[in-house]
Amino acid sequence: MTKSSRIIENGTEHFAQFSKHAPRVFFAPGRANLLGAHMDYNGGVVMPVALSKGTYVFAAIRKDNILRISSQQFGGEVVEMEISDLHPQRAKGWASYIEGALWATHQRWQCLSGLDVHVDSDLPIAKGLSSSASVISAVVKAVASLFDIDADCDEMIHLSHLAENRYVGVRCGVLDQTAIFLGQKNTILMFDCLELTRVHVPLDSHATQIAIIDSQISRELASSEFNLRVAECTSALSAMQKHVPGLTCLRELTANQFSEYKDKLSTIEQKRTRHVIDEVQRTRRGAKALRANNIAGFGACMTAAHYSLRDLLEVSINELDVIVKAATDVDGCYGARLTGAGFGGCVAALVHPQAKAEFEKHVCDAYKQQTNIQTSVQWFSPSGVVCEIKN
Repeated sequence: MTKSSRIIENGTEHFAQFSKHAPRVFFAPGRANLLGAHMDYNGGVVMPVALSKGTYVFAAIRKDNILRISSQQFGGEVVEMEISDLHPQRAKGWASYIEGALWATHQRWQCLSGLDVHVDSDLPIAKGLSSSASVISAVVKAVASLFDIDADCDEMIHLSHLAENRYVGVRCGVLDQTAIFLGQKNTILMFDCLELTRVHVPLDSHATQIAIIDSQISRELASSEFNLRVAECTSALSAMQKHVPGLTCLRELTANQFSEYKDKLSTIEQKRTRHVIDEVQRTRRGAKALRANNIAGFGACMTAAHYSLRDLLEVSINELDVIVKAATDVDGCYGARLTGAGFGGCVAALVHPQAKAEFEKHVCDAYKQQTNIQTSVQWFSPSGVVCEIKN
């Protein structure tokens, strides 16, 4: 029995103790951003992949205006409320993500008559794999399906983002929700943050697996340092706009323009801007490589992106660098880079399936030897799709 099958079986058994109704089961994947690092707020192109692991939602309609919520990850505790109790000021703790999805969908569709919801997941939580966006997206999909709402992906992306932004209070962009709802098997999404275009490029799961290695270092600085990087890039953009008419974001700045006017920037602003210019070129090269089935070429772009994040954007830490070096030392590893905002969290790597055992042993052993920290490798494929799982 696969792990997903066990989750569905266990979730259904738990639901029978939790509700008198038979559940329908829904799934939303997590996501990892493989290329386009810190490009969303600079108007660039990002290349996230929807993962084969994610969130499972077991849900059934009630008729009494009562909402009952539980989560396997939080001990099966049950949160109960009336529909009228849903409001952003209430948001607190793990249930707020599920409540937010219910609030956003009911605000839009006025559909809820009551609901029993149980959540389980095989996705690591708070590791840069969009676990929060995954659970919200799964609940939004569940509500649309259960109440026969004819909602397209764009509407569900909007509602999922609204739930996290307005109800939970996380000032995130729309990248995670877009990557999750538009995920397709054996592809990476190319999302242009300026032009808002979405294109899929191939990533064959028979030729590569996605390894996620946890540094075991919490991302305590990620929020404050992320905001600082945004401010530094915004400051650089403001300085460049005085010399480059019509410039709306750093993504539009050419290498020649940067070379001509870089003395107008501080040393820090020069480094941040250089990362953006180089990353724009890397995403273009990476997409071209994948279209030619050159996974090694794409992986080389990933690794180069990591060292740019280390040296120019300065969001890496020693532990992440150790993992990337150990990963790329293994024959069969196409490339590796930190995923998420940095300052801790995880490294994502692309690995040939035949190299999985050697990769796992070498990376874990090297990391333990150099940092005295034990880690593990989790394996994913590019195959996550938001869907209802039929029994």
